Amino acid sequence: MAEKPTVLIIGIGEVGRYLLEFLVRGDLEIDVVAADVDLRAVQAKVDGALIGAALHDRHLDVRALEVDLFDVERTAEVIREVRPDVVVNCAVLQTWHVIRQLPEDVYTRLSSAGLGAWLPVQLTLAMKLAQALQLSGASAHYINTALSDLTNPVLGAMGIAPTIGIGNVALIEPAVRTQVARELDIPRAQVALKMIAHHVHWVVWREAGYREGAPFYMRIFAAGEDVTDRFATQDLMKRSILLYPNDTSFTAVSASSAIQNIRALLSEEPVSLHSPAPNGLPGGYPVILSREGSKVDLPPDVSLEAAVAMNQEAQTYDGIRKVDEDARVHFMPYSIEIMKEILGFDCASFTPEECAGVAKEQMSRFQELKRRYGV
Repeated sequence: MAEKPTVLIIGIGEVGRYLLEFLVRGDLEIDVVAADVDLRAVQAKVDGALIGAALHDRHLDVRALEVDLFDVERTAEVIREVRPDVVVNCAVLQTWHVIRQLPEDVYTRLSSAGLGAWLPVQLTLAMKLAQALQLSGASAHYINTALSDLTNPVLGAMGIAPTIGIGNVALIEPAVRTQVARELDIPRAQVALKMIAHHVHWVVWREAGYREGAPFYMRIFAAGEDVTDRFATQDLMKRSILLYPNDTSFTAVSASSAIQNIRALLSEEPVSLHSPAPNGLPGGYPVILSREGSKVDLPPDVSLEAAVAMNQEAQTYDGIRKVDEDARVHFMPYSIEIMKEILGFDCASFTPEECAGVAKEQMSRFQELKRRYGV
């Protein structure tokens, strides 16, 4: 009997825990390794997932391991030991929604800097894992869940791009299909999309202070017929995204997006779907995934250059001006101004080598801000 594929999940927080729970109850015949910096905590989550899976008569082999991503050499050793087929990073230094703890006016101003303003805290651990994967010599596919529209392009410029991201465009696309099916009163299975969209399109109507107007592409098909002209696509996207509750419960859908990608990357047959940041590209695209990896699957009327340019312009609405060929990240001027005003954090750009230190400063200044407002 051939060995079952192994999926290594690193970071068992919000997305990681949903991912673990769904995988152990699902129909994929895989081995799972769940890793985090606190072994006792991750073992408790593994035990809970296994007990729940027993009620579904599912009995996967699941192990808990301790991994500190700041120890790149030890992480590489773990990867060599586990020999994963797919590695999923769900680890970040500070989750995106902590700024919602602040008073409404302060949160609104800070949110208007864009989530890209916090790129160092999203990027640091994803980068450490990418470096460990490279050091390990493993051929595993790498799914990065940490703000992949913006982090994966930096890793791509470093020559260590993840295979794919999750969420964002993959949160928007099924919501739009759901809304279209309701409005046309047809089964959702008859609705198909081709979409190019950035993370900013997911947050613009969900978080305070974002500017509208970032470019995107959408073609809508109902029972094979192009019905795009029946819709005002930006308004349709807005109404579709607002189907989600205005809280963090969408994290379960993000985990489902990760499972969709895991399944596809373990498949001999190519699978068409939507996902962000294939092979380090910015933003989200229609893609084809398989054991061979990921590739963009664009409609005939859009070139790859045009799609990338669209997402590069969209990222400026999310706080990032550009990523240089040497992987230096430049923040947008408005983002720099807001972070300096609210946090006292003054940084126009950073390199991968500076990333962890910049992240530490951002987190420290955020803790000071919380204390100031008694949060």
